Amino acid sequence: MTQDTLQGRIGVVTGAGRGIGREIALALAAEGMHLALVARTGAAVREVAEQIQTQYGGKVLPASVDVRSPEAVERFARLVEQQLGPVDLLVNNAGRIEPAERPFWEADAAEMWDVVETNLRGPLLLTRALIAPMVQRGHGHVVNIASLARGASRTGTYTGYAVSKRALTVLTESLGAALEGTGVVVIDVLPGRVRTAMSESMPVWKDLKPEDWDAAEATTNVVVAVARGDYDDQAGSLLDAPALHRRS
Repeated sequence: MTQDTLQGRIGVVTGAGRGIGREIALALAAEGMHLALVARTGAAVREVAEQIQTQYGGKVLPASVDVRSPEAVERFARLVEQQLGPVDLLVNNAGRIEPAERPFWEADAAEMWDVVETNLRGPLLLTRALIAPMVQRGHGHVVNIASLARGASRTGTYTGYAVSKRALTVLTESLGAALEGTGVVVIDVLPGRVRTAMSESMPVWKDLKPEDWDAAEATTNVVVAVARGDYDDQAGSLLDAPALHRRS
């Protein structure tokens, strides 16, 4: 179902305080969406919320949520429904990476698991909390921000990050099949190499030139298009945002 406008629709963006999540939130707000912005700490999303209200005037709900906690996620889902309304779009963007690159046998197991919980358990819980009402209404979109995970796989490090991001793609594929015919669409979007604090912290990318980085705009354009329904026929698949951007 392709929509002409996103005006007045409700979206949730995680990891919205900085990087790709911030750019996605601004792009959706520019389209007239009302947004709930999620981050681990509230200060960053409050700043983004203020910018959105100043520039676009939409409704914004900034929230500090531990996405690894089922109770916190359920409370958040109820709050969004009460203050903004039924959610039309969920963007699972929040992600973490290990603080240093280490081979698996030298890495801290607790650190790796914390990354997996944020990158996989978080999207699983949020999607589970928000998708049932979408199915009941017969309409909705979930975007999972995927990752090349090339830096992790190529070096044999950042195991928690690589495993969690690959598993997130499997979740998308599984949901794509389960949701067929419901009117709810789940799609992975691959940002490519976008220059963020996290990507710059990875030594594997340290020698990249400015022209080697992919534009965040490529990702935001694709997320907006998914929210409009332009890619509904590709449910459960992965959209390569930089490649789509270059072809357009």
